[in-house]
Amino acid sequence: MIFLKNFFERLIVFKSYIKYHFKYSFAKLFKKNYKWDTVIYIVGIGPGSRDYVTEKAVDTVKTSDFVLGSKRSLEIFETNGKKIEITVNLKNELYEFLKNYKNSNSKEKVSILSTGDPCFSGLLKTISSFDFIKKEDFEVIPGISSIQMAATKAKISWEDYNILTLHGKEENLKKLLDYVKNDEKVIFLPNNLKNDLKFLIENGISDEKEITVLENLSYSNERIIKDKISNLMENDYSYLLVCIIN
Repeated sequence: MIFLKNFFERLIVFKSYIKYHFKYSFAKLFKKNYKWDTVIYIVGIGPGSRDYVTEKAVDTVKTSDFVLGSKRSLEIFETNGKKIEITVNLKNELYEFLKNYKNSNSKEKVSILSTGDPCFSGLLKTISSFDFIKKEDFEVIPGISSIQMAATKAKISWEDYNILTLHGKEENLKKLLDYVKNDEKVIFLPNNLKNDLKFLIENGISDEKEITVLENLSYSNERIIKDKISNLMENDYSYLLVCIIN
């Protein structure tokens, strides 16, 4: 009886071993030629410099059949697939491409490059808003956001700050005004810095108030200015800005 018990126990173990290794070998055999899922990747590419792109992002883009992004974003990567430059009509162009992609039932891998982190003032919100896109259709690869980069340059702990974006969100100007009036710490992405500062002044904020402006973070022409609003109003800026108010 003991002999039979040991025999059946070994038989069960052996059966499990064969099942596992057959499954593993089968998957390994066809891995190179078979794409298991139709996946769209929304890839965070960091603040702009290749130095701040994750290895996961590099590998994903390199193995994609299509890579979509701005000219500046596309220049960061070496790609084997087709590059598609997205222009100022970003939302419409993404919509059309992804709609055609979904309708074609394609098995090809797509990477969409999102500056900074896709989950903050990035392309995740845009793509999620398309009526034909479901959460299971895509995967998000995080990136280093401009907020994180600004905090490292200013050497502050950004958990103590209110975070706000004004990109396409004019209604958030009122929130910014309330934070400043209440002497709360804020990190914000301006929409048009001069106009945003003008709004603050017109609504009771002193032009003596100091703001730190961080421009073109991670690029060779990076610039950090800490000055009064009145002086900041005299400068010209690029679109790549982060502002800190203490």
